[in-house]
Amino acid sequence: MPRVAHGAIILTITLALVGVVTTSTDWSGTAGETELAASTEVIEPEPFVATAPRFDVPIRSGRLSDNEVADIPHPVSVTVPGIGLLASVIPVGVDVNNQLDVPSAELVGWYQYGPHPASAGSTVLAAHVDYGGVPGAFFDLSEVLPGQLLEVELADGSVMTYEVTTNNVYDKTELPAEELFRKDGDPTLYLITCGGTFDPTARSYEANVVVSAVPVSI
Repeated sequence: MPRVAHGAIILTITLALVGVVTTSTDWSGTAGETELAASTEVIEPEPFVATAPRFDVPIRSGRLSDNEVADIPHPVSVTVPGIGLLASVIPVGVDVNNQLDVPSAELVGWYQYGPHPASAGSTVLAAHVDYGGVPGAFFDLSEVLPGQLLEVELADGSVMTYEVTTNNVYDKTELPAEELFRKDGDPTLYLITCGGTFDPTARSYEANVVVSAVPVSI
């Protein structure tokens, strides 16, 4: 599959935009006299024009107690022998643009507010296919085949072994968000990167490669 440099995976949490209330305060006056002028106005947000297809993560509870990171070993590396991959994994959240904060080219990001490996629900590992003119950690992810094994090492030194079940390409507007970010059901590992056609205007790929795998040992 041809690849073009400077691709970036876009996994986005969309926030509802409503009127934003701003308050401005102007202090002025002479000696012994201070005058306070305050005004409040409602500013309607400008229409948002996406430069690439958006990926909506399902809306979850906003309560802090519902989003605390579990105090259990987190993934620190992933190995996929079938494509010669060994990469470090770091915990990530979302960036200032509410997109999944995928790390630099050589690293893999684990969405730390989702399930840990082997926990119920979907564990998400994401990485670039290419970035900054160099191949990303998941450059060859599209070549992973069902039946192949991969390993995820955890912070306590234990290793989880998974068997690949599927390798699919989804348009970014059609990614199965509810499945990829579910917090219950059978434990499943998802490896995600960009794929499909590269849009030079938007400087983004139009699809995502999604590899699913299930644990063979827990």
